[in-house]
Amino acid sequence: MAVPPEFIEDLRQRIPLSDVIGKRVKLIRKGRRFTGLCPFHSEKTPSFSVVDDDGFYHCFGCGVHGDAISFLRETDGLDFMEAVERLADMAGIPVPHSTPQDPAKAQQRKAALDILETTTRFFQDALGRDDGQDAARYIRNRGLAAETISTFRLGYAPRGGLRAALAARGFSDADMLAAGVIRKSDRDGSLFDYFRDRVMFPIENQQGRVIAFGARALGDAQPKYLNSGEGPTFSKKTVLYGLVQAREGLRRKLPLVVAEGYMDVIAIQRSGTAAAVAPLGTALTEEQIALLWKLHDEPILCFDGDAAGQRAQMRALERILPLLTPGKSARLAVMPEGKDPDDVLRETGNDGFLKLLAVARSLVDSLWDALVGQHDLRQPESRARFWQEIRGQVRLIGNNQVRSAYGDEIESRIAAMRSAGRQQGGAAPVRRLPVRRPRAGMINRHRAVLALCLAHPQLISGIYEQLLSMESGDTGLESLKKAAIDAVIGDPDLDVAALTYHLQGLDLIEQVAALSGDEMRARLGCDPASLSSEDASRQLEELLNLVSGKSGVFSTTVQTPK
Repeated sequence: MAVPPEFIEDLRQRIPLSDVIGKRVKLIRKGRRFTGLCPFHSEKTPSFSVVDDDGFYHCFGCGVHGDAISFLRETDGLDFMEAVERLADMAGIPVPHSTPQDPAKAQQRKAALDILETTTRFFQDALGRDDGQDAARYIRNRGLAAETISTFRLGYAPRGGLRAALAARGFSDADMLAAGVIRKSDRDGSLFDYFRDRVMFPIENQQGRVIAFGARALGDAQPKYLNSGEGPTFSKKTVLYGLVQAREGLRRKLPLVVAEGYMDVIAIQRSGTAAAVAPLGTALTEEQIALLWKLHDEPILCFDGDAAGQRAQMRALERILPLLTPGKSARLAVMPEGKDPDDVLRETGNDGFLKLLAVARSLVDSLWDALVGQHDLRQPESRARFWQEIRGQVRLIGNNQVRSAYGDEIESRIAAMRSAGRQQGGAAPVRRLPVRRPRAGMINRHRAVLALCLAHPQLISGIYEQLLSMESGDTGLESLKKAAIDAVIGDPDLDVAALTYHLQGLDLIEQVAALSGDEMRARLGCDPASLSSEDASRQLEELLNLVSGKSGVFSTTVQTPK
């Protein structure tokens, strides 16, 4: 009985080769590869190399070479199906034995891959021709250098000529149709090139083979973006654009950003601030989320700052929650209103984009803020409805430990809300609804503001009214903020050491420590104490605008002592 090639490829993606070989060979990581003593011949100096990204091993001593299946066959004497079953057992998935492999389908898939590779080269060549100048100009105007264009294999689909070029290489119309590069007219049955007068973005699988295309119209043609249809090589729910190019950044331990568009992915990767991938015109699927967590424990969803982008983020949040497991989560970063990551990078540079990533909100904060903004918390019935809804979301989490931890966190927040309500005569604190943009990442932004203030207490007197008007919803944070303001107003000459000593005397030592640790330095991109007063003032200005929901032109002035 045959096993579909897609299943074999899925097995290789699910189980790192180093995990399979590491059970027999002591491996040592060296950059992107592992080395060890070859199990196939006697040696004293390691010459056996394993590369997870490629899924292959190679011995430079005896020349043996293969993948996980061949390794199990050679070391354990298994036949092909036994090796596949062993790997499937390790991955915890059943082997699909029911249908034999269809030789015709296997041949069609191979032909489709060959056609897609040839088509990619055709589009790349067309970008340099006279009829590709508009596409080349568009790409240049987006600030892409030749190296980036080559890395992502960008090209141009001319108005015609692809079908003839493929036919000249011996490909049949039937195979071209299956590959999705030509279509049949519903009107008269004639065949035509599917992609015409568009900038082309090849979509690759994890092995770097082109399996589909994304295309952007140059003029007013609709739809603006067009993807290949499902076919023998392509199922969009299982693919992330830019994954192959993201690997280098992931090896360098950069954050993993999930953006919306092709150009956003390319811009982020080119900036060197993060690795980046994107789903293909759909909300994140379970398969894509699982793939993201293989790449990074906490990817950052970074969708556009418009209504559609925020809806996409919330759909992703709802899809992620049931799948959470210990150590696997995500954060949500919100772009300024009407901006995408490419816009932010071009307008504010790498530093501006990194600051937005640094204050990306956690899933629990995102869930809380999303639901609390839909209710009038002044009304007891509305509060009860809010509590019911957020508890219902927590119950959707499949993992018992994560569900329990989320339940504890949510119940703690509800208890704090009740306590605040009693202190205010029965009325729960009123949360203002967002007007122009979501109040994203608020708790982290409040923490970042206070961390800068504690490192530069001389700035507090110029912004204390704004600080007092900011409500983080965190009791400990609010206590620390008010204590710091009172101390500085009482003694404007307090330096960092004196202020810290004063706050520790008020039993706020844990809150102070939480704002001066490695996590906060990572979120701010630096040690706040290392900043000059001018730089700290500038960062405070930006954060205060984010907290107040303003974007674009700064309207908050942080007074810096002369």
